[in-house]
Amino acid sequence: MSLFKHIPNLLTALNLLTGVLGIINVFEGNYQHTIYFVMIAGIFDFLDGFTAKLLQATSSFGKELDSLADMVTFGVLPALFLFKWTALTPSDFHWFAYSAAFMPIFAAFRLAKFNLDSTQSDAFIGLPTPAAALLTVTIVKASFLVSWIYFIPVYSLMVSVLMIAPIKMLNFKFKSILWVSNEFRYLTLLVMVIGLALFQLDFLPYMIPTYLISSLLSNLSIVRQILSK
Repeated sequence: MSLFKHIPNLLTALNLLTGVLGIINVFEGNYQHTIYFVMIAGIFDFLDGFTAKLLQATSSFGKELDSLADMVTFGVLPALFLFKWTALTPSDFHWFAYSAAFMPIFAAFRLAKFNLDSTQSDAFIGLPTPAAALLTVTIVKASFLVSWIYFIPVYSLMVSVLMIAPIKMLNFKFKSILWVSNEFRYLTLLVMVIGLALFQLDFLPYMIPTYLISSLLSNLSIVRQILSK
């Protein structure tokens, strides 16, 4: 096999490495660094699938390796992040922080299901684990929520259910550059780009809610009809 065929697996390994480094930074209290590691890992996660198709190097080994890496980076890491961050808040109900453990469990369910599901080429079914992870590590910027200990069980359960919910979510695998059939992809990317340009990193906590809203709207045929006109 050509050395080029190993590039996707190398990128997956970098995803895993970045996730481990992110976990180390959680334990060291470098929460801002952890956010960067999750973002970088998300780039590696996108690139490994992209290069695998580009180089025609898709394999069962690569698929399983990708899910194992995602489990660490987008399952375990954000749960530890949320737990450690919440544990800093003095409260008689500090044990509520343990509810963050639900997220890696449901992430495992989602990843296992994704590996067996051949119907998610045009859209994801349920919230992708990278999106759930990015939302979790950036929502701390909305400290008025995270500092409220009762929010953690509600949030953990909500994200866990969203990961396995039978709801179509946008993916950004463009089969053409035409507006038709890509309306929500273009609008979502436009809102994100404008948000980041105007507010920089302060917009990060709102990227995944933007994605969620756009995904839910994309399931409404009446909205699709309006945008396609």
